Amino acid sequence: MDHPKSKLSITLVVDLVRAVDRTAKRRRGASRSSVIEAWLRRAVRMEAEDRLRADTIEYYESLSGRERREEAAIAGAASRAARRLELDDD
Repeated sequence: MDHPKSKLSITLVVDLVRAVDRTAKRRRGASRSSVIEAWLRRAVRMEAEDRLRADTIEYYESLSGRERREEAAIAGAASRAARRLELDDD
């Protein structure tokens, strides 16, 4: 899917510019923009994963003892049910 692009001017330290250029060269002449865009997309994805992980931890830490036992019971039942599943190989 082709996303609309916006032109942006940035200033980077020399070692980052060299890293971008090395990566572009390894990717057989990819543009600096495409390298930086790929890096930024990865950083955004990693940030979202970190946030989800932190939110999940916060949620489970907020549970009362009763709620934790309930969650454990549900997880155990789901695990047992999953082991009984017969999946088609075709």
